[in-house]
Amino acid sequence: MPIEARRTFRLALTVTIALVLAYGSGISVPYLAPLLALILTLKPAPPMPLGKLLGLAVALAVILGVGLLIAPLVEQYAPVGLSLVAFGLFVSNRMSLGGDKAAVGTLLAMSLTLISALGVFSLALAQTLVTMLVAAVVIAVISQWIVYPFFPETDVGLDAASSAEHSDGGVSENTSALRAVVVILPAYLFLLINPTGHTPVMMKSIVLAQSPSVIEARQAAVELLGATVLGGFLAALLWFGLKLSPRLDIFALLILCVMIGLSRKLYVANATRFTQQFWIDASVTMLILLGPAVADSAAGKDPYQAFLFRFGMFFLVAVYAWGSMVLLNRLGWLSRRKQEVAI
Repeated sequence: MPIEARRTFRLALTVTIALVLAYGSGISVPYLAPLLALILTLKPAPPMPLGKLLGLAVALAVILGVGLLIAPLVEQYAPVGLSLVAFGLFVSNRMSLGGDKAAVGTLLAMSLTLISALGVFSLALAQTLVTMLVAAVVIAVISQWIVYPFFPETDVGLDAASSAEHSDGGVSENTSALRAVVVILPAYLFLLINPTGHTPVMMKSIVLAQSPSVIEARQAAVELLGATVLGGFLAALLWFGLKLSPRLDIFALLILCVMIGLSRKLYVANATRFTQQFWIDASVTMLILLGPAVADSAAGKDPYQAFLFRFGMFFLVAVYAWGSMVLLNRLGWLSRRKQEVAI
């Protein structure tokens, strides 16, 4: 089997199995498991061994505990707490710019935002989310163990392409990390208003903030807004398909079919004119829209109103991220021009 096909099926099956294990085991916030499976499996590499997984689980619990420590500061000493969150986001997004620490940077950003905001609302709820995040990572890695022997990695050719894909076109790492802080902080303030209801919006902001910078405004709009619209359309399509037969096996089959199509766009060369990051953003948007909609339906809430609200907020966040990206890139370009003229 060609390496591209192996990578395609490995990612799609890993996400699907993580979904089945999470929903089948009945953990809270089950859509976190397929989401983290997607993030951890994107890079073509063997899954981590058991010893490293245990170490990661311990380290992750410590990292997520940082959010619990910051929560009282955010509540009682807002300027100090928000400054610590901003600094932590800068560090986490520097880590997320590439390399082996990208997933850790994403988890650290989640800790600083989701856990601290939920800690302000309810310390017990924040502690529960810490446990669920650790459980979701374990489920994601177990899913990798199940799938990888059938679709092993024998080529590292994509790594160079991925690093080129994720380059920021001359934008410095500090500028990219600063842009991420600018994108995430307003969503974090919005999260503090309603931590339980606005969690998906926060997660979408983190994903957008850690996307590579794009210099051209038009290309940035296509990347950010287009991926959001596509992810929303796929989530709605899956929702209506699931509504016809609300069973876990049907849910898994629908996710598998869609993820095979999206994964193919990620790994097959010249399969699309869009960048790899476009399809990653669309996949993440689909998962974090669909998961809460399923939870709303199971709890007897109106999923349509909540879905439209979340999608509207996702789109506004994407518009804001696009505007911030274009403005900061423009300011960076002007600064470089002034330096060139001075020289």
